[in-house]
Amino acid sequence: MMFFRRHVQKTIPINNSTPSSSIPLSLDTSNIAEDERESAAENELSTTPTALSPIEKTTIFSNETDSQTTTTSTIEHLAVKHPGLLRLFDSTVCTVSIIISYLFSSKEPIVQQFLGRKLFDYPQEELDFYLPQLINMYIHIQSISTVIHEYITTRCSQSVDFSLQCAWLLDAYIADQMKVAKPNAAVRLLFDILYEKYKPKITYNPTTINNSSNNHHRLDEDENENVNNQEDEMKAERALSQDNLMLQISRKKGHQKSRSDVSGLMLTRNKRSLPIMNGEASKQHRRQPKLCLGDLNSGRAFDNNCMCFENVNGFRRRECTCNAPKLAPVREFMTALINIGKKLPHVPTKEKKTQNLIGEMKRMNMNLPARVWIPFYKFPHHVVRIAYTESTVLNSRDRAPYIVYIEIVLCDNIFASPLPIKQNDSKLRSTRSEENLTHHINNHQIPSTSGMIGSYLNCETQSLDSELIDSYRSFVNSEDADIWSTSDDVTGDDAQLPHQSVPRRNGLIGYRSNHAMNINPETQSIRSTESHLSQQEIMPSDIRKRLTEVKTTGPILFERDPDDPSAAALKEPWDKKEQRIRSASPYGHLRNWRLVAAIVKCGDDLRHELLAYQFMVRLKEIWLCEHVPVFVRPINILVLSNNSGLIEPILNAVSLHQIKKNSKLSLRNYFLREFGTERSEQFLTSVRNFVQSCAAYSIICYLLQVKDRHNGNILLDDEGHVIHIDFGYMLSATPKNLGFESSPFKITQEFVDIMGGLQSDMYGYYKILILQGLLAARKHMDKLMPIVEIMQHGSQLNCFSKGNVTLGLRERFHLNMTDEQLEFNVEKMVESSLNSLTTRVYDTFQYYTNGISK
Repeated sequence: MMFFRRHVQKTIPINNSTPSSSIPLSLDTSNIAEDERESAAENELSTTPTALSPIEKTTIFSNETDSQTTTTSTIEHLAVKHPGLLRLFDSTVCTVSIIISYLFSSKEPIVQQFLGRKLFDYPQEELDFYLPQLINMYIHIQSISTVIHEYITTRCSQSVDFSLQCAWLLDAYIADQMKVAKPNAAVRLLFDILYEKYKPKITYNPTTINNSSNNHHRLDEDENENVNNQEDEMKAERALSQDNLMLQISRKKGHQKSRSDVSGLMLTRNKRSLPIMNGEASKQHRRQPKLCLGDLNSGRAFDNNCMCFENVNGFRRRECTCNAPKLAPVREFMTALINIGKKLPHVPTKEKKTQNLIGEMKRMNMNLPARVWIPFYKFPHHVVRIAYTESTVLNSRDRAPYIVYIEIVLCDNIFASPLPIKQNDSKLRSTRSEENLTHHINNHQIPSTSGMIGSYLNCETQSLDSELIDSYRSFVNSEDADIWSTSDDVTGDDAQLPHQSVPRRNGLIGYRSNHAMNINPETQSIRSTESHLSQQEIMPSDIRKRLTEVKTTGPILFERDPDDPSAAALKEPWDKKEQRIRSASPYGHLRNWRLVAAIVKCGDDLRHELLAYQFMVRLKEIWLCEHVPVFVRPINILVLSNNSGLIEPILNAVSLHQIKKNSKLSLRNYFLREFGTERSEQFLTSVRNFVQSCAAYSIICYLLQVKDRHNGNILLDDEGHVIHIDFGYMLSATPKNLGFESSPFKITQEFVDIMGGLQSDMYGYYKILILQGLLAARKHMDKLMPIVEIMQHGSQLNCFSKGNVTLGLRERFHLNMTDEQLEFNVEKMVESSLNSLTTRVYDTFQYYTNGISK
């Protein structure tokens, strides 16, 4: 089992047509040419050019010459045998979809070799979409694995994110093969990636702190504001290891922490002032902390100990020269999330599951901020904190998927941008915080407590103001018998009610009045006069009438239910949730702070979800190209193994089950309550959105034969769109193999009522959109079929377990029908789905077994 060993020496890749040989290379980084340094792209991950010896240059030149010769001979053979294919592949109409399709269907080695090299000519983003197909072909088709091996390994040596995606997909798709076959080249590739044989060279263009020549504001400066202000602070705080810092914080209480921390930093500063050679401190003055990857109790579970990009005299190193594992931090972060999901099903009630989840999230926060990120969010960022109090368990009978809200900060370079200094969850600290210690060092005195509070209020006043204003507004808008009368008659006592409620409000605004700055008496008198006039103009009866109108129309907020804690969390508008979490976060003051969310799922095979996601993305592009006005929202999927992964949540959306359970209304009445009266513009827009999304998902459910369409798997967003989730049962897979749902798709009478009835224009518009969408999909069927055909080859997925699935999918495009015949067929499908007995039976089954509303 030699391939399980880690390869220490790098070898020169030799073309498959020549005998393989390995020549060890000794890279001399000290002789890197200065002009090569200046040519490195700023903030870009790439392989750094290094100075090579004459022998190495000769070897590489020989390999390049052999490669060019092989390519030329392949093109000549292809021009003789398949001139038409060569013209197609070299034409501008040849897309990535065509290349992938021919690579899979062609059996000739010459064509496969040509297409394997052709992959380098296309944008990486387009080929990343077909990465599951490439990995599946690599596992199950040996001839293709040989020709695409160079492309995959080259990409792995250029990108950490691509290496992670390949490792996770290989692990997921190899799991089925390992049950029936011996390890092959795919297993060797997996271990080579995990052992970082193709570890990329991480490079970064050095920048000077507070460099006035920069004409734009860098995200690096946003991510750690202290770096912008003081260079010495960064040196002093980075010199302390995280182990010593956590030990000091845990041992010292109150104001005793201030002097000891200051003295410690002063000592550290003296050590850092020693001469530094080649950007590295002497080992006797700088101890490398112990590697604790995966240990959540260490405080550095996601830290790989790489310190290559630390600031030294205002500059950062150009490249990472250490052997720190680059893939391990993100892998350990994902493993920690998955392990929590595996523990939760054994907790008895949902309330206790949520409490257990919050405790586990707090443990993870001990190890943050860290250089980890959420892979399906493509912008570069660092995870700094998990809003653990917002984490909640979602609805599931047998498993316990949960949603987690993650605080991130945007950055320029994941590996080189500085991390924010670790902050305590308590925003108002009585003791000296780490970010203020350097101020004491520079001034050699301890600032007063009032100065500390003043400096804190300067950066946090906005957050405090927003919290108080929100609390005040919620208090004023609340239903209180002491404030608003219950009759329409306005009496003298009623007129005095606002003045009688003033003492109760003082408890909310007392903080503002006690800590406010000096206010001009004239300005205060003017404000009081305006307030008095406004009280005379607006009568309590008018206010009560307006509140009644607001209560009967507008968004409905769900109350927290112990049996379904996720309903209230998902119904809260995202912008308000983001603002609320930011105001309570110790990192909320950072200008590049953002909030993202992820659903962690264990025990389910998300490879079905990934296949459905790819299919919907292509359909969305087709409908956009053909100008079909339908709506579909593909959901990002991160497959981590054959039974776990992450799902991107749909913001501002709740399930139909949660709507009917919490609002106690029919769907049409819910639309009237949520979006206004029937003639209002908002209501009409929401109905149009509902129809367009219903048509899109009707086509998707028909083509992919999606099952398990109960009301818990259908969402409704705040604009009226219907969004289907959970594609675990599609094509040949059905829940419990019962086959209840035999209708083409789900359309119920409640859906038709929202459209306005069977005779309404919107119902006719719904059927027209289905016809237009099917015609467009049939026109571009060649872009959709390879996605499913390639994944079926050698697959053990449940959706491919019965019969020839791709043949049935091809038949559902109805290539033998004219447009008129297809229109008639759409009418029949809609009618049969609307009157389907099996749909009603399955909804009833879910109601009695899982409590899901019908």
